[in-house]
Parts: sequence; C-alpha cells; structure tokens
Amino acid sequence: MSAGRSILLVDDDPQLLRLMTRLLEKSGHVVRSATSAVEALTCFEDGPPGFELAILDVNLAAGGGAEALLPELRARIPELEVVLISGDVLPASLEQALATRGGRFLRKPFAPSALLALVAEADGGKAGA
Repeated sequence: MSAGRSILLVDDDPQLLRLMTRLLEKSGHVVRSATSAVEALTCFEDGPPGFELAILDVNLAAGGGAEALLPELRARIPELEVVLISGDVLPASLEQALATRGGRFLRKPFAPSALLALVAEADGGKAGA
C-alpha cells in the first residue's frame, strides 16, 4: 500500500463521522474530522495540515454546508481534491462546481468499499485500500 493521504472529513452525524474516520485511518490515511464548516476551517488555523483530499457532507446542520465551505477550502488549497457526500440529490450549483473544478459525489448510504474506492480514485489510484 502506498503512503496514506491527508484527509479533511466533515460530517455533522457523529456516528458516521467516527465510522468513516476509523475506516480511512485503518487504510493508512491521516484524518482530521470536523462536525461543522466552522470547525473544518479551524483545522487550517491549528497548523499547516497539508490536506490533499476533503470529504464533505453536502448538508451540515451548523455553519453552512459544502456549498459555503467548498470555496473557502479551495481558496486555501486550490489543488484540493473533493468528494461530496449526501443522502439527497446534489444541488445544481455543486454539480457545476464539481464539473468545473473536479471532484466526485457519493450518495448516502454507501458501502465502506465505495468510500475507499473513491479515495483511491481521487488519488489517481496511487493510494491502496
């Protein structure tokens, strides 16, 4: 397996956040997790995280969802790869953002293998799962 990636994981469901964090860490990735957009942005202020990938819940209960957070993250790291996750249909504005700047969408509920496959795909297949 190749070296893991540095991942920012944002979801307001604490149980799902714990499960995804454990899954990604067991696969060799370094994960910083957040339950809100504000908490996610704080991860950048706590030191240079060097995130390579952000996995963002589209609908966050507090501080705005991926639509507000995505431009903030890409302003900090323009080359940041993104996976958006949601149980709902992706809003047209986020579909456009992914089409324009790249990224992937994963519909909830998803199998753990689907998440790991998207992380590997976002890495060009370099990171093993």
